[in-house]
Amino acid sequence: MMMAHTGPVRPLRQRAEEAFLRAVRAYTFNTPVKKGTYRLFTQAMKMCRYPHASLIVPTTDGRSLSVDLTTGMENTVFFHGRYEPVLTEIVGGLVGPGEVCVDAGANFGWYTTLLASLVGGSGSVHAFEPIPRMFEELTNNRDLLPEQDHVFVNMAALGDVNGSVTINLFAGQATGHASISSKGREDLVPFNCEMTTLDSYLERRSIDNVDFIKVDIEGSELMFLKGATRVFDQETPPIFLMEMALELTKHLNYLPNDLLAFINSKADYLFYSVDENVGRLRQIDSFDPSEIGANVFCMPRSASELKHQVIRNFLDT
Repeated sequence: MMMAHTGPVRPLRQRAEEAFLRAVRAYTFNTPVKKGTYRLFTQAMKMCRYPHASLIVPTTDGRSLSVDLTTGMENTVFFHGRYEPVLTEIVGGLVGPGEVCVDAGANFGWYTTLLASLVGGSGSVHAFEPIPRMFEELTNNRDLLPEQDHVFVNMAALGDVNGSVTINLFAGQATGHASISSKGREDLVPFNCEMTTLDSYLERRSIDNVDFIKVDIEGSELMFLKGATRVFDQETPPIFLMEMALELTKHLNYLPNDLLAFINSKADYLFYSVDENVGRLRQIDSFDPSEIGANVFCMPRSASELKHQVIRNFLDT
């Protein structure tokens, strides 16, 4: 008796390419010498004619993720099993079981799934991703978690109003660079999506305390903060990991220093910029006008001594 096919048959060349890419990954993932592996897998990708998406692979910390090699953002997840390793390591020390986390600009779900594994079933993670394609990937990766009931994914942007907003995608840029700003470019593809404030979301969910918030929303960080003021009324405000990039904020008519000033106007914080090349932190009060910005850990002074110690362990001395 013949068995019916349950899905489309992929071309032989495409299947061969995937086998080739997985063979390259077997080396780049397992070799202790990472030097040269980026060039190796980049050349391997150039040899492929077909798109390769929904490739499920393990990460170095034991998660399983579905990777899309067409987005321009996830190659290191596939070939190295990791993504933004310095930030990931620091977050791993700052977030613990039972905590409540928010992932604003969740993209394919690296941090959403990381936070979910850190807080466990006694905590919760609330992820926001407005781009439909990336939201589908985020959802797929949420569904690969062994425990999922504590992870809430929302196809929406977080900002300063409740309503709708136009977000732009740009030709030749990864989906993670989508922005409310046009960036002065003409090669954009706009689409409308839902926007909500974190304040209203937390009220709807009856969430009174948030421990950690990651914000990477391509220049809209100040809008986000203006809609998230209730978290500063907590006994201990949340730790933030926030992108503060001059190239992005300038298109929305503010500077990275305005983010530092806004946060400090709400509560007493210490700020640490991340040098991802050397894997160290540097305490800052503000950015020099010549600086392009950075990813910044924003630590409330009232955070526990253990969390401050995590930061001190990474300080550039």
